[in-house]
Amino acid sequence: MLIFNLDLHEILGEERGCQPPFSYYKILNIKNYISQLISKELQDSDCFLVGVRSNESNTDFKFFIDGKEGVGIKTISKLSRKVSNTLDEDESLDDTPFRFEISSPGVDNPLIDKRQYSQHVGRELSINLNNGNNIEGELLHVKEDTLTLKVQISKQKFAEEIILFDGINQSTVKISFKSKKK
Repeated sequence: MLIFNLDLHEILGEERGCQPPFSYYKILNIKNYISQLISKELQDSDCFLVGVRSNESNTDFKFFIDGKEGVGIKTISKLSRKVSNTLDEDESLDDTPFRFEISSPGVDNPLIDKRQYSQHVGRELSINLNNGNNIEGELLHVKEDTLTLKVQISKQKFAEEIILFDGINQSTVKISFKSKKK
């Protein structure tokens, strides 16, 4: 996708009373337009937009939302209907072919936003650090700039490891079907 760093208001002479057609913004970057709609709808909730994937032609978009306590299917379907209704009412999109979907990121996708971590306290994480090292352990605490993992250093010995968010390259939740021993 080409990204234009142009001020259409200036180019089209807004200061002289001309208004650029709003459709230019949406056609040039429909992904940002829908992202803004989603973010606006979520602003009074504990949910947030995590990311967007699109095909090469930018006609098929998948928006991922999450929340501090996860996100339910009711929230996703309600949000999808609201965004869809807004897009349907927007006449400037009549001949703009695109498809969008809103979903949760799913447990198999990496954690992207700091706000995603709190819902995974007590779960095992696999973290790839910026320095190339990998660390695995149980997520114990999440603070503004750090998280704390309980890591196994020997068969019976564990230690707490504090990790800066800025030092994380990628984190994933390890999926386990084993029940925890108490």
